Amino acid sequence: MPQKRYIYFCSMLHFIDTLPSVVLLKGKKGEVMTKRISSKERLAQLRCLAEERNKKIAASTGGQSSAQDALVHDLQVHQIELEMQNEELFNTQQQLHESLEKYADLYNFAPVGYLTVDKDGLILETNLTFANQLGLNRADLINTSFDMYIAKEDRGSFRSHLDNVFAAVERQTCELRLEKPKGQIFYIQLTSIAVTNYDVAELCRISVADISVRRDVENKLVKMHEEMERRVEERTAEFFVSEKKFKRLSQEFQALINAITDYLILFSPEMKVLWTNSESFMQVDTENFDPASQFCYALIHDRAALALDCPILRCFVSGQREVAVVTHQGVVLDLRAFPVKEGDKVSRVLLLISDITEKMLLQAEAMQAGHMASLGELASGVAHEINNPITGIINYGQILMNECLDGSTEKDIGERIVKEGDRIGRIVKTLLSYARDGRNEKSAVGIPAILQESIVLTQAQIRKEGIDLQIDLADDLPKISANLQQIQQCFINIINNARYALSAKYPGRDPDKRLEIIGRTIAVDDRPYVRIAFCDHGVGIPDHEIAMVTRQFFSTKPFGQGTGLGLSITEKIIKDHGGRLLFESEEGAFTRVIVEFPVAGSKAGEDR
Repeated sequence: MPQKRYIYFCSMLHFIDTLPSVVLLKGKKGEVMTKRISSKERLAQLRCLAEERNKKIAASTGGQSSAQDALVHDLQVHQIELEMQNEELFNTQQQLHESLEKYADLYNFAPVGYLTVDKDGLILETNLTFANQLGLNRADLINTSFDMYIAKEDRGSFRSHLDNVFAAVERQTCELRLEKPKGQIFYIQLTSIAVTNYDVAELCRISVADISVRRDVENKLVKMHEEMERRVEERTAEFFVSEKKFKRLSQEFQALINAITDYLILFSPEMKVLWTNSESFMQVDTENFDPASQFCYALIHDRAALALDCPILRCFVSGQREVAVVTHQGVVLDLRAFPVKEGDKVSRVLLLISDITEKMLLQAEAMQAGHMASLGELASGVAHEINNPITGIINYGQILMNECLDGSTEKDIGERIVKEGDRIGRIVKTLLSYARDGRNEKSAVGIPAILQESIVLTQAQIRKEGIDLQIDLADDLPKISANLQQIQQCFINIINNARYALSAKYPGRDPDKRLEIIGRTIAVDDRPYVRIAFCDHGVGIPDHEIAMVTRQFFSTKPFGQGTGLGLSITEKIIKDHGGRLLFESEEGAFTRVIVEFPVAGSKAGEDR
């Protein structure tokens, strides 16, 4: 019996020696902690604990001193050691079981797939996420080759990736395409590392991330990038043949900004110029500046030009886009201020200045064409309503003349009725002729006829304002090839400007309040021309404004009393007829507007 116990004791000692040298300790708050110690130290600790417990048992039962009892004592100590070891093993097993469940959940329900393969790519372990990615059961994946689920074109890449994993120490990544059972393809990213298990077999741990969405976005970005590259190369290939990509794109942006005909100016809150796409108006010499550049120069160098309703200042205050339209020296400028914000604060303002004079002119011409069409319709209706009763009035006047004796008051009244009726009829006829269509048709027409038609429509205002109209036309004035309505429009514009200048200088009647119209035949470059001069003794035009009077939207009249289009349209019409429009003026003394047309049938008229 003692011999058997001794053999059991030796076997138990061997078993204890093979146990893991891990001690579970309880912290201050009851949490379990592990501490690694050597096997000999652990055995020494267990023996001390067992001897202490055995002493307590021996003290309660009484001591014995025989050799057999000593052996029993040793066995009892070892038995206690085994019991304590079993208790610790049980507690450790519980802890390991709880950790296993926790990490099993983390493993199975991770956002990426996990699997373990051997050198041949055989799947040994996998989680639920990877199974769901393929749409298969996890059990069906175990002991199957990973190559089965890879697209044929990428299987070689996977084999190379696996070889690199086992050849290298650090992690390796690879992007592949997997194929689901129904043929659906999706992109994945593999992150792999080689490990060694307990039986010294080399394995590969792999994480599988679904990157299909990312690849779709990348493909779209690549296509967009390729499309942008194609457009850039098409538009700017001659400028960027030998430049690098970054420099090419930078130069393209700069070329695009410099190609903009409008002005771009970046202002700081202190109204300092931070950047501009044109340096021309930054110079001191402004003599050769166009009006838009002159406006920019005044805006930058003259703080007084910044009115209270300046869009730049309003943009800094409101933080919103602000717009304004200004007229400067005969040009119409569209100002648009855009805020550049840093957080909620406007740090800079970008001002875009566009010359919209041509645009406004086209709109004005379109409006004028619409007005003329409306005037034509109105004139037709008015003529119908006036001609019928005026015919009756003239007839009654004629009857009165026929029935009354010569020299009688009644006959004189009848003559006046007929005369005024004829004048009304002529005015209506002239109004219809001025407003009718066919303003592009040209024919040989005399200047006196055009001037007479123009005077018919303006003589009422001329008489009302007390202007002395003096007309001196040569009897032998040749005809010109022209559109009567267009030349009539020019004469009316010039006469109306002369009326305004005379009334501004002489509000009432005055002997010098007169308008002189003189027509003569002249020679220009040995070719016959007809010259008509309109001379008024009004306020005149300042010398520095004479060159700008024909610019669109430039007007010497106060705001609201002129559109600035009359002389611009007049000059265009006269040039279209091969003529010239000239100005002579002295401020406060007179203005002479000279119109010259080539004679119909002359070489000048034919060259036109």
